[in-house]
Amino acid sequence: ENKPRNVTSNFTKNRIKNSMENNFLNLTEAEKDQPIYRVVTIERLFQLFDEKLNVLVNPKKWDDPFENFIMNSLIEFKSGISISIGFRENVYGQCWTKTRESDAMWRIYSPEKNGVRITTTPRKLLKALTSCSDNPKNQCYIGKVKYLTTIKLKEILEKDGSKLIFENSGIGLAKSLLFKRTPFKHENEIRLIFNSLGKFESEIMKFEIEPLDLIDDIVFDPRIEYSKYKEYKKRLRLMNFEKRIVKSNLYQIPNLKISV
Repeated sequence: ENKPRNVTSNFTKNRIKNSMENNFLNLTEAEKDQPIYRVVTIERLFQLFDEKLNVLVNPKKWDDPFENFIMNSLIEFKSGISISIGFRENVYGQCWTKTRESDAMWRIYSPEKNGVRITTTPRKLLKALTSCSDNPKNQCYIGKVKYLTTIKLKEILEKDGSKLIFENSGIGLAKSLLFKRTPFKHENEIRLIFNSLGKFESEIMKFEIEPLDLIDDIVFDPRIEYSKYKEYKKRLRLMNFEKRIVKSNLYQIPNLKISV
């Protein structure tokens, strides 16, 4: 059965938009349309344009051992029985940042000097994810990470852990992925989250995107050779990407004059 390609009325457009407002977590209205950034390798960038697929991973593949701390916990019943949370395997995520640029960002995520920073907005990213879902209200979320001390994280687990895990709509599981320890506060993270509701078994989940619409600009690693940058830029133009493409000038030495 063919689905309609266009929504025919402004009323329907607004109804769809408003129905997803609860799927933005810890974000103000303004932040939903502000830039967010992600550094990927140049190889991954062109793969994104060629395959038109974005990839989310199971949180157990994230680096910080405290990641996914609520769903990694054991549930203890009053009877004394303890169980692990089986449906934690059904959740997938992708990390972005609100930080425009930093030395640490390039050195951590582009150690081989072969990275590019892509830009989009939370609203665009969530819209792309919802297009792959039959039940977007209960599957697709995007939210800002809260950074807390270890003591505070334990308090949340003891007080609200069971509420988050067993919340019926699925939003609780998404919220449980938006806590991180204060030493990581510099990451300033935004996370795209998908709850597969048990339909996926892989550690990764892919969904279709249109890079020309999703990506707002592309910034190359400041340490990349200029000739390579020009070559890659030309290649992107041939792929019909007409938006901003630049090489970062983070390490460019300004012309300084000292008057004596």
